Amino acid sequence: MLHENPLMTNIDVDNWRNLQLLVLESSREKRRIIVIHEKGEIMKFVHSQKLEITRSVDRVDDVAKVAKQVYSDNVANTDFVLVIDRKSVEDFFAKLQDSWKAEEDLDVYVHRMFASLDDYPEGIVTFPGSARNNLGLQWRLGAKYEDIDEAIKRFIPAESSLVFGIFEDNVLWTSLVLGFDVDKKINNITTADPSELDQSGDWQVQSKRMIDWVNKKYPKCSLGIFTTLQEAKQILKSDDKLELILQFRKEGKLFFEPVPEVLKSFF
Repeated sequence: MLHENPLMTNIDVDNWRNLQLLVLESSREKRRIIVIHEKGEIMKFVHSQKLEITRSVDRVDDVAKVAKQVYSDNVANTDFVLVIDRKSVEDFFAKLQDSWKAEEDLDVYVHRMFASLDDYPEGIVTFPGSARNNLGLQWRLGAKYEDIDEAIKRFIPAESSLVFGIFEDNVLWTSLVLGFDVDKKINNITTADPSELDQSGDWQVQSKRMIDWVNKKYPKCSLGIFTTLQEAKQILKSDDKLELILQFRKEGKLFFEPVPEVLKSFF
């Protein structure tokens, strides 16, 4: 999905920051208790924000049970508990490093890193939720990596651009421009440049101008998706995203232009 050397230039700081606030969730920002043990003996028992911990366990024999108990004891000031066996972490990183291949895409390697966390159910455990879904940076897209990769291969034409734009009160709040090479790998990652856009009129009008702007600076836009911040947040939170997308499009709250031929039958 990601080219080995994608171009990342001319990124608007505000657009980029807002995009991350909207779609990324970091474990570093969550209140968490970390328990590190070695053969059951607890070596470390700390709260990420140095808050007081209610501690009713003094040994780790059943990892899942301990994680659940520690969370239950501290649920008022904790988002999740991480219990890790020191040797399992060493094995995890050794296996991950041995799996690296110079010719593979970086995103494939990173995806494998998070996916393989769940290969250690007795050594790397979080509660509530799995280690794979709690640790690192998580996308709030409601789709698996494999699904997104397949969608790109199926729907996005080679050597074209994909454009997202989200507006608040008819002002561009965030944007993303992705360029795809002949192999449909992302070789360009950037945002719109507000200083080069005419931001008068409502957001639908501005969306069409953004498409024209992309077509002048980058490979022709094959898919543009535009909406407001309120609708974007609702879609990300929804369990049935496709239904809500179709509803908002019918109500004029979600704007698609252009749309690849292969996608037109869906709308």
